[in-house]
Amino acid sequence: MTHTHRRTSASQVPGPADVPDGTGFEALIFDWDGTLVDSREVCYRGLAQALADVGVTLDPDWYWPRQAIASPDLLLLWQQQQVRPLPAPIDAIIAQCRANVIAAAAQLVVVDTYVQIARAARDRGQRTAIGSNASTDTITAGLTATGLADLFDTVVTWSDVPTSRGKPAPDIFLLAAHRLQTPPGRCLVYEDADAGVAAALAAGMTAYNVRTGQLLHP
Repeated sequence: MTHTHRRTSASQVPGPADVPDGTGFEALIFDWDGTLVDSREVCYRGLAQALADVGVTLDPDWYWPRQAIASPDLLLLWQQQQVRPLPAPIDAIIAQCRANVIAAAAQLVVVDTYVQIARAARDRGQRTAIGSNASTDTITAGLTATGLADLFDTVVTWSDVPTSRGKPAPDIFLLAAHRLQTPPGRCLVYEDADAGVAAALAAGMTAYNVRTGQLLHP
């Protein structure tokens, strides 16, 4: 498989030598946005444009501290905090946001440290999965654009769990473990967001925070 169309990022804080490679675990589960790919600007621009289309300005100072929240839940939170409804249905705004993100999938920047960990795990015969608060269609487009689809046995997203049961609830990671036929305690999760780390720990899994370099146990 060729990877010449990928861009890579070395922006993560811990160096490759400091990152656990996952040996000793039966399965490795990776977050998507912020872990396997740097998609921050793509996701922000996708939502900002979808909101601009209906006359709403997305304040970056409000957005960035909450970027790990699934977009539908983020818009519900916006309505609660603004104490007013959005001028268009949330479903319609999210559909446009996802279309914007899918259209920009070629701009995703692969974080090679974690891709190489996933590839080495596959070579060792370990099971691998993605567990993400993004939607299935945006990750499918991202996997196609980056050529990474063959590295994972399953992909579990916000689309696969009940409403409001995305991270920090443990449901996404528990479903990933179930699909991998692996006990949660034998899974290592790679995550960049506090909500994702909390979800992994709540699921009874070990979590590696790619931003801080901390390895956390349930």
